[in-house]
Amino acid sequence: MEGTIERFESLRTELINHYEASKGSIFGHKGLKIQGKVFVFYNEPNIVVKLKKEDVATALTLSGAKNFDPMGGKPMREWVEIPYGDQQWFDYAIKGMSYVKSLLKN
Repeated sequence: MEGTIERFESLRTELINHYEASKGSIFGHKGLKIQGKVFVFYNEPNIVVKLKKEDVATALTLSGAKNFDPMGGKPMREWVEIPYGDQQWFDYAIKGMSYVKSLLKN
């Protein structure tokens, strides 16, 4: 069975080839950017996605999902760590990309 890093690489390839995403990194992790800003990254074995408030609330209802807390004790309110799921990874990556793009001045 394909591991989660391979599945993340597949997601990354899909978003680069068919959307406006580009490779990026944050906290030393592989990620994706839109117009220079990271919107999703891989934190083994999960992805971490930047989401708007409403999507954060929905994402946190997923089994195993949690606010990303890189330092321990101070979770990042817009960043949600999401366990593996083909469709949920894709759906939340798209939501993250749309949200981050909406924050940028065109």
